[in-house]
Amino acid sequence: MGTVVAKLLLPTLSSLAFLPTFSHACDGPGLSVLCFMRRDILEYFSIYGTALSMWVSLMALADFDEPQRSTFTMFGVLTIAVRTFHDRWGYGVYSGPIGTAVLIIAVKWLKKMKEKKGLYPDKSIYTQQIGPGLCFGALALMLRFFFEEWDYTYVHSFYHCALAMSFVLLLPKVNKKAGNAGAPAKLTFSTLCCTCI
Repeated sequence: MGTVVAKLLLPTLSSLAFLPTFSHACDGPGLSVLCFMRRDILEYFSIYGTALSMWVSLMALADFDEPQRSTFTMFGVLTIAVRTFHDRWGYGVYSGPIGTAVLIIAVKWLKKMKEKKGLYPDKSIYTQQIGPGLCFGALALMLRFFFEEWDYTYVHSFYHCALAMSFVLLLPKVNKKAGNAGAPAKLTFSTLCCTCI
């Protein structure tokens, strides 16, 4: 249980070190004095970081070996940077990386299914990881693009929670490149709460 909590809280705690550069911190009362960068630069990196994390998470799900993994990651880094620069508020910032990654994953998995002559990955991966992860991702994007004007503070917070849950569910539970670290984490109520923090 302790390792699960540590894995979930580490990104949150590490992001606190960069609090002065977050555009959301600049919106808060009394925190604007911490913001030393222009608002448009902060917004760019906030949106770029979100889109890039979607790309990297989906590429981790594809489970490529080197040099394909590095090539696809760099492709995402460069194309998302350019796309975010040209229009950071449009749907394309997120739909481009998601659509391209889903297409790449589908091609790879179809090849594996053809080789294996069966379902790849196992049915449990689809029902316990991919299905719920895509549902949370779809919920996050719906909150971001269709419901934010209701009450920005709460809806945007729920958007971040849903997006974090999507990443937790979609990321592979075993890193084959790093060896076996024990049993994969299970999704429990406490895990869900810690992800949203």
